[in-house]
Amino acid sequence: METQEKILKNHDNQVKLSYRLAKFGYNSTIGKLLRLKAYYSDAVIMLKAWTYFLQTLKENIGDKFFAVDQAIMHTTHSQVKELMQVEPQIRGNDLGIIRILAPSYLLNNPLSLGMNGNEHQGVREIFLYALPDPFTEVELLSQLVDQCLEKAVIQRQLHIGEDLPKMILDILHQSILQISLTPEEIEASRTYNKTLPLASLPNLVNKYILSFRTGASVKHRRSLIAKYKQSPRFSDFLEIGNKYQLNADTIANSIFDMIHIAGTAGTSALLGSVIGVLLLNDSLKDQVVSEINNIWNQPKEPDTSALENSQILNQVILETARLYPPVRFVSQLAKDSGEIQIGATKCPFQQGTRLLGSIFTANRDINRYDNPDEFNINRDFSDILSWNGKDHERACPGRNLSIGLVKLFCFYLFKQYQWNSFTEIEWDFANVTAVTPNNLILQGFTK
Repeated sequence: METQEKILKNHDNQVKLSYRLAKFGYNSTIGKLLRLKAYYSDAVIMLKAWTYFLQTLKENIGDKFFAVDQAIMHTTHSQVKELMQVEPQIRGNDLGIIRILAPSYLLNNPLSLGMNGNEHQGVREIFLYALPDPFTEVELLSQLVDQCLEKAVIQRQLHIGEDLPKMILDILHQSILQISLTPEEIEASRTYNKTLPLASLPNLVNKYILSFRTGASVKHRRSLIAKYKQSPRFSDFLEIGNKYQLNADTIANSIFDMIHIAGTAGTSALLGSVIGVLLLNDSLKDQVVSEINNIWNQPKEPDTSALENSQILNQVILETARLYPPVRFVSQLAKDSGEIQIGATKCPFQQGTRLLGSIFTANRDINRYDNPDEFNINRDFSDILSWNGKDHERACPGRNLSIGLVKLFCFYLFKQYQWNSFTEIEWDFANVTAVTPNNLILQGFTK
């Protein structure tokens, strides 16, 4: 009850804040300080109870409400879909609900997800060129997946929350940049991702006061950026970037963000959830295993046909992405000032106001999905919002690769590897971490 009261009190203050910002100016010194206070007040709660935060405001305020830094949260499927499809999009240096207030953590480069105009178009073209097509690169990706899983045999276990992100990091660096990271570099990349929320603190705090926590990660990023520039493929990326006036630093830093944030965090979370779903449902697992046995003949690696014909597994992946979306929020900026109905009150909002879409609640919208909290692979996924939908500029360029990697991992996990037990399977819907059963361990892991 105390948490609920705090959430509702904060929102009441946000409503009042909307009028104060209209008076003092959204980006004035006073306006920025007022928004920062609101941001941290909500963030403290969301760090430990983000789904309860959303549920409380949705039930008590409505489908739209203020959250964090005076952002307007949209929660229904139709609202979030509309937000995703606005073109052109205007983005800020934000990662979902996280505002990147410490540019030093990104080596003073913009977050690739926050780029606009020519810069955004150029980086997106580089991503589309750099990301391997799982259907044409299936042999290479299969070999990389198998190599990663063989390492788990050595330790006799596969830890979902710890091992999968390292494996995805390894695979993405080899397939995108044709470089290998040392175990120490992979561990440092994992630490970088874990400490990323610290970038929401002001630059002075992040760079100096918390340097004992952030210094090593910033140094690691700088080291990898230099390594990326030595990649056999980097000259191709530069050639594309030159068409959009992008320099080598911008390109390398954008690829770092794409691999570490979107690629690793998103794909490893989805993969972990798919494994958890299948282990909890023997009947569904049997269907998937039977399908894999029918479409993949060893000892050859899976081929394009195997990826295309794994339809049951494909539906499992889509339904898992709906229920346990690895990306939970989408963010953009309002192009103009205006007025919006928040609960029973009409509130002003300013140009540059963040417009947040809650993919988590949209994917569980009862007006879009029957029995939305139930797992059902026979749904219509034509407009699924995970991967930011499709066929527009916000759509994730790595969607096919993400799904392809999850399929290949499942092919090998359930046909070439085995385990004699596994720990409890549980999704954490409280802490703001990737929605996946992080503590799941496949024990006695062998080939």
